Amino acid sequence: MYQIGDQITITPSELVAGGESLAKIDGFPIFAANLFPGDRALVRIVEAKKGFARAELVELLSPSELRRAQPCPIAEECGGCDWTALRLDAQLQAKERILRESLRRIGKFQSIPPIALYPSPLNYRLRSRLHRDGDAIGFYAMKSNRVVPLVRECEVVGVETAKRFGTEGRTPSSALRGDRRADARWADEGVRPSDEIWEIDGRLITEGEFTIHGYVASTETFFQVNRHMLDTMLRLVTQLASKTRGTAIDLYSGVGFFSVPLAKHFDRVIAVEGSKTSHEYAMRNVPANVRLVHAPVESYDMPSANFIFLDPPRSGAKRNVIDAVARKASDMICFLACDPVTFARDASRLTASGWRLATLDLLDLFPNTHHVETLASFERVS
Repeated sequence: MYQIGDQITITPSELVAGGESLAKIDGFPIFAANLFPGDRALVRIVEAKKGFARAELVELLSPSELRRAQPCPIAEECGGCDWTALRLDAQLQAKERILRESLRRIGKFQSIPPIALYPSPLNYRLRSRLHRDGDAIGFYAMKSNRVVPLVRECEVVGVETAKRFGTEGRTPSSALRGDRRADARWADEGVRPSDEIWEIDGRLITEGEFTIHGYVASTETFFQVNRHMLDTMLRLVTQLASKTRGTAIDLYSGVGFFSVPLAKHFDRVIAVEGSKTSHEYAMRNVPANVRLVHAPVESYDMPSANFIFLDPPRSGAKRNVIDAVARKASDMICFLACDPVTFARDASRLTASGWRLATLDLLDLFPNTHHVETLASFERVS
């Protein structure tokens, strides 16, 4: 229907998983980045398939009422976020719709419980992985390894990070030579606040280790990135866990972020983590009633437990993990997911195995981006 290079005018009707907007012309779907529902835009086809096409923005002819005055001058170029130009309330509404549509379309759910929304303040990243190209320090451009200089108006990184590395007074390149003695001095002098950790091309973390929210971790370990939402996540998981007692299993447990509060409620917690580094840091974080298991979750011979919590990667959990969780949990399954499509797939497997989707929380851990974090609980069908 269309060929690469064709220019057409579209008006997207919705945002879809992955962050692109969707427009349909005579029923034919066209996906485009940097556009929002209600925009009228001239676009150029960059990918043409039998069933769909992708396009890039050429000119915004008339803006949607969902847009806000764009606070970041490099938003359409920088890969650090993709929804900055969208009103914050519209971002939440789009994420809720994406979650519902994923559950309906991928998971085949006929009934979906109410979704509780938890927005986040901006400048949320406690850890920013920046890159350097000469004097330019910032994120990579979208779909590129070209460094886009960070600006002080950035709403993604922490406030102090934006001040230090944003344009208009950027730190001189001579101070960014990667000298670990200089890095240590900056840390000792308190230049970097304890709730903002930054790296530039993997450097500027003294010995790679930091302490955040009472946990010891390192640049080689995973840690929840939204510093404003840490307490909210812990509170919500603890509330769900309070409905049962006995033994809990924490899968993909990392440095023990959720194992620690679970240990206060359950007699015994088993924390399973495949990363050797994360496992070693967990040994420094968790109390005595947590048994740490260093093994890939996919190969772990899971025992029975009253409560099973899992926080898998964006690709979701393997089928054998979902099957084991469905068999071994007796009272409740708590699932923290960072992708609505893979979550819908895994949730459908749980419901097919005799579980009911009981609660849904949407945690906006990544404002100004399309990413959707979901906390769900499942109860056995009686």
